[in-house]
Amino acid sequence: MKSLLNQKRILDRSLKKQKGLTLISWIFVIAILAFCGMFAFAVVPMYAENMYVVNALKTLAEPGAQVNEMSDSEIKKRIQNFYLVNNVRSDGPQNIVIDRRSKNLLIKIDYENRTNLFYNIDIVTTFQNHLDGDHLSLCCKPAADQRAKH
Repeated sequence: MKSLLNQKRILDRSLKKQKGLTLISWIFVIAILAFCGMFAFAVVPMYAENMYVVNALKTLAEPGAQVNEMSDSEIKKRIQNFYLVNNVRSDGPQNIVIDRRSKNLLIKIDYENRTNLFYNIDIVTTFQNHLDGDHLSLCCKPAADQRAKH
């Protein structure tokens, strides 16, 4: 019985001494949170901008848009106007390629976005946004992936 009471006292004393993280532990936690914050502030705008690129292609895929009958300049103008309204500023999404080699239309907006994280370390994201004229409902995925499923 006495040994149980002694063990309980020792346990109570050791729990009272444990107050929280040490200074080194706090510095480590804050450094990890700061890195995650820097990473998020660098990556989130790139994905938000790509969301606008996808939405621009989806406006072309809306019912009644007749994208197959539009000329290349009309398609580019509609996409550029969408970019202007939604403040898409980087040069990457401006790479609009319209392929009419086969009977169907294929619009590709493939680009790479690069931003500096710190010093000489960059974050690079690549985006592939495709609109197939025959499969408008499958907007914005690479054409090879779309055609393999059908």
